[in-house]
Order: sequence, then C-alpha cells, then structure tokens
Amino acid sequence: MKKPSVIRAKPDRVTVSLLLPVLDDATAVSIYNFLCELVDRFDNHYGEQICRFYSQQDAANNRPPPDDSSQ
Repeated sequence: MKKPSVIRAKPDRVTVSLLLPVLDDATAVSIYNFLCELVDRFDNHYGEQICRFYSQQDAANNRPPPDDSSQ
C-alpha cells in the first residue's frame, strides 16, 4: 500500500459536482424504484450487522472515562 507523502492534521474538504441528466418522468421513477429496492435488499442482508455496529459505537461513546486514581 502506498503511503501518503504528506500527513495532514485535518483532511481537505472536497466538493464533488455531479451533473445529472434530464430524465423523463417514467425513467426518473424507474431509477428511483431501483435505488429503493437496492437499499431495501442491502438493509435486509446487512441490517443486523449495521445495527450491531451502531449499538457498539453507542456503548463505547457512553462509557465513563477510565479512573486514573490508581496511579
């Protein structure tokens, strides 16, 4: 794996422009329905893993800081 030549403390903001074509109504609806179906299938397949990930993140973020009094 190639290493970056410069390590930045803060990443640069990047703006991406996406020029969408003009679509007729039926085509726009077809693409929309396809994307909804794709998201539904992705969620059905990976939803449990996604929920588990966010649960673990919430638990980690809600832990109290370690007690440093033992030093």
